[in-house]
Amino acid sequence: MGSNKTTGWVSRLWMGKEKSEDYARSTLPSNRWELFWDIFKGRFSKLVIINLLVAVFCIPLFMLLIFRSNALRNFGGVYPFSQCFGLGYMAPESMVGYAENIVTQVNLITFFLLPLVSVFMAVGISGGAYVIRNMVWTEGIFVANDFWKGIKQNIKQVLLIALTFSLLLYVLIMSISTCEQYIATGYISKALWIVLEIISYLLLIIISIMTMHMITMSVTYELKFRDLFKNSLLFTVALFPINLFFGALCMIPFVFFFFDAIMSFIGVIVFLFIGCSLVLLIWTDYAQWAFDRFINDKVEGAKKNRGIYEKVKKNESGAIQQYKEQLALAKRNSLNNRPIKPIDDDFKVAELPTCYNRADLEKLRESKQVIYDDHAKYVEEHKNDEEFRLSEEEQAIVDKNTAEKAKRIEKAKKELAKRNKNK
Repeated sequence: MGSNKTTGWVSRLWMGKEKSEDYARSTLPSNRWELFWDIFKGRFSKLVIINLLVAVFCIPLFMLLIFRSNALRNFGGVYPFSQCFGLGYMAPESMVGYAENIVTQVNLITFFLLPLVSVFMAVGISGGAYVIRNMVWTEGIFVANDFWKGIKQNIKQVLLIALTFSLLLYVLIMSISTCEQYIATGYISKALWIVLEIISYLLLIIISIMTMHMITMSVTYELKFRDLFKNSLLFTVALFPINLFFGALCMIPFVFFFFDAIMSFIGVIVFLFIGCSLVLLIWTDYAQWAFDRFINDKVEGAKKNRGIYEKVKKNESGAIQQYKEQLALAKRNSLNNRPIKPIDDDFKVAELPTCYNRADLEKLRESKQVIYDDHAKYVEEHKNDEEFRLSEEEQAIVDKNTAEKAKRIEKAKKELAKRNKNK
């Protein structure tokens, strides 16, 4: 006993605890938080590649934002904000609402191109969201191949989602700009425009959350657009506080843009290398938790808790016990669950001469067949002997394994038919 303990200690010292079964199980993610960190740390390089692929399709958005920034700067140069008054320039009577009016006009012109920009972004998002979903499911991925596959499978739905969101976003941006302009000028009633601006911001938050849910649903389930819209609205309202929390987490890559020029430059670097994929990872991981809780039990063939594993703290836990039972049954099935005729007869296999013909081969076959037939006769006579019969528990395990195997085969056939249909 002491020798076994010493050997085990030496083995752990030499090989490290990472080789032990208990340690291997303890490193598997058992909840969504652990799964996120496991992917972030273990597949960081793939997250960067995915982000670069998505960022390529965000170039039109960057160009639109740069164009808007230059337009604001140019309008500011034309309007009388910093002119040399008294040297040929007349001072305006009042500058109230000038800045807000500039923002409204620029937003009206520039953000009108949002639907066109969203078309390019939908291509990258459809591929990136699909790859991130596979990562959350802990499936093996080839980034470029899966990215292209995700585009082919999801581009129609994601494109429709992006166009809808961009149109609503344009309306709400213009609503907010108009409200701020009227608040500044005191048109009619400030209180009215403040309330309308608050409502516009609230609607902006709601449609943003709905869009994120619609994207994750579209790459997970086959749903029509109206079903995506309805389900995403239900998730947005029912889980509103949790949605706000994870929405705030998704904003982490963008916090640098709210500071000075140096921090904004850092923000650009962060966004280019990890921003998009980090947002998709956070929301997909959260969305899969929501799907497990509210949807997957109602969807035929859907798997729950994909990517996470139950922690095993005791050696005799249910999973290990089942494994031991199956292992013991496999040994019994392979070694001693059927009779084997003892070698106590004088059967001999015919030997081939150095030069043999067809008759010699036939004689060899007949001598082997006599042995096969004799063994089959022995098995038939003793197959019901007590020592070769399975117990009720063993037979139950065999029946259960057979049923599970048939279920897996049926599911694989459905999945194959589904993939062929998508192709």
